[in-house]
Amino acid sequence: MRNPFIASVIIGLLTVFLPFAGAHALPVGAPVRTVEAGGFSLSGSIGYTSMEVDNVDVKSKSFMTKGSFGAGDGVMPYIKLGFADLEVDGGFEGTLDFAFGGGVLMDIVTQESGSGFRFSFDAQVLWCSSSENSGSYDLFEGQLTLLGSTRNGGTSPYAGLSASFVNLDGGGVSASENGRAHILFGVDYFMDYNFYFNAEAHLFGEDQVSVGVGYKF
Repeated sequence: MRNPFIASVIIGLLTVFLPFAGAHALPVGAPVRTVEAGGFSLSGSIGYTSMEVDNVDVKSKSFMTKGSFGAGDGVMPYIKLGFADLEVDGGFEGTLDFAFGGGVLMDIVTQESGSGFRFSFDAQVLWCSSSENSGSYDLFEGQLTLLGSTRNGGTSPYAGLSASFVNLDGGGVSASENGRAHILFGVDYFMDYNFYFNAEAHLFGEDQVSVGVGYKF
């Protein structure tokens, strides 16, 4: 039952949101639940986003690797490394370039029995640069998220509310947006105790979808 379920979720998200394909956003899943103290998780994802930064349309795709570490009970810092491109209205279409960032996921309320509900806080940042001929753009994004997750066997669906802080520089443009809100929802699906899939989408303040796979050590 699990395989058809996660496949249908991923296919459904892709079908709905890929027409918006466009700037990287900041997924919080993979995994959305903190790993045990001393544990480690490694995941890879492909993301697409389209958003507006101070009336400037920005689109991009990203290929990111995320390493997460269980620093303590309910605290999971992580780093992100990968590549992203930028497409800015006005004709700029940059190439894939290095992107990096990091953050921390912290549990606020946990319920070990029943649905295993968790209420968590995620804070993260990401930088990327993209070039075209002699021009280039730099994008910085910070994100604060409050989210809730439940657990049903190997499936952990989640949803939350995020506030983004974005700054875009390049090509004579300096645009920023502070505190823009959007909602997100997604699912982590464990094929077994270690190997998992993730799918996540953001709505309203930005249109984003990401899919990925990971392994918990």
